[in-house]
Amino acid sequence: MKKIVAILCICCLTCHLHAQQVSYSHVDLGISGPDSLLYQGKHSDSLSIIIGQCITPVIFDVDKYHIKPTPQLDKTIDSIKNIQNRLTYIWIAGSASPEGSLKWNQRLGQYRAEALANYISMETGLKGNMLRVNNLGEDWSSLNEILKHAIDFPNRESLLEILSKEQDNEIRKRKIQNLDGGKTWRQLIDNIFPPLRNARLAIISVYPLPTPIAPHITPKKTPITLSRYDKLPLSIHTSTPIYDKTPKSNWKIAVKTNLMFDAALVANLGVEISPGTHWSIDIPFWYSPYSITSTRQIRLLATQPEIRWWPQKAMQGHFIGIHTHVAGFNIALNDYARYQDPNHALWGLGLSYGYALTLGQSEHWGLEFNIGAGFVKYRYDAYRNWNNGPKFKSGSDWYWGITRAGITLSYKWNLSRRNNTN
Repeated sequence: MKKIVAILCICCLTCHLHAQQVSYSHVDLGISGPDSLLYQGKHSDSLSIIIGQCITPVIFDVDKYHIKPTPQLDKTIDSIKNIQNRLTYIWIAGSASPEGSLKWNQRLGQYRAEALANYISMETGLKGNMLRVNNLGEDWSSLNEILKHAIDFPNRESLLEILSKEQDNEIRKRKIQNLDGGKTWRQLIDNIFPPLRNARLAIISVYPLPTPIAPHITPKKTPITLSRYDKLPLSIHTSTPIYDKTPKSNWKIAVKTNLMFDAALVANLGVEISPGTHWSIDIPFWYSPYSITSTRQIRLLATQPEIRWWPQKAMQGHFIGIHTHVAGFNIALNDYARYQDPNHALWGLGLSYGYALTLGQSEHWGLEFNIGAGFVKYRYDAYRNWNNGPKFKSGSDWYWGITRAGITLSYKWNLSRRNNTN
């Protein structure tokens, strides 16, 4: 019977400028876009300037690139419409925060820039060379500028040293992730990375000015603004970037199936939920009401909730967990006997270890390996394993050993949310 219970437990278990055919010289004031002043010689009677430097009207959720209208985006569209007859062009760029794969982030930056360009074109009618799309990919440059001013951010000096000395982005990530066991990386994900998931733009327009540009509209050599979208300026203004300490919630949800149970013809489905912390709860279910043959069956109705702790990032990498299990069973694996619970469910506790990895560039699909050990308390009735076989034994016992095991395929979603206090 203990062998049967062991088997049961294993089973339960992302410049060139021209204006009105006039050639301008260029004074570079930017870090990743045309944050600059352009002028024509010493006796200019016209001037092209960038309004607001880099305006950031769209902040995206993790891995997303579909435009959702916001008050800031509406104001930006209105500004473009108001100066459309004096417009030279609009510089548009998309970027991704550094977490995730480099290949996907490169694509994500392009998708976000194109999404904003398509939205502007649809709302204003601008097309062609009036909208110049750029892909910034992983925005390490803005991250570096933010950290220069975030003087109280944990391990700031170590981060700046890594960014200045290491040019390979993948090695950068690994070095940052290894700082204090991944705590700094999580702080970056929660407090620094969200505004880097953006589509930004600069409006270049022509103004007739017989005199030199006035001081109050001279762009200053300051970093681009990457504060929250509802606080970004639309006027000619720059400000020092700060990181947002507002609490955020980045919920993750995964739907899962254990391939080991599928191979044993035991139907199963699970869900895992994380509130964007190092913790998650995994709840698998098994339901197998059918017989394999007349004398072979693994009938189960079971669940095995588990609370997990992830050292680096929820649903990615290593984890440890504590689980409990409750199961009803009717099992026959040989000709000797069929074992059935006498309306008294099997139960127990255990500890487990596992590793989860991401499949593909979208990072939605994943594969998880886990194994756990603990105890099981059970009662059973034993019947002769033939048609209408009589009961010949009843009993109860404890089992110590493997209580959880799996190779699990999952599909994950990120549900980012900002907790506003205003």
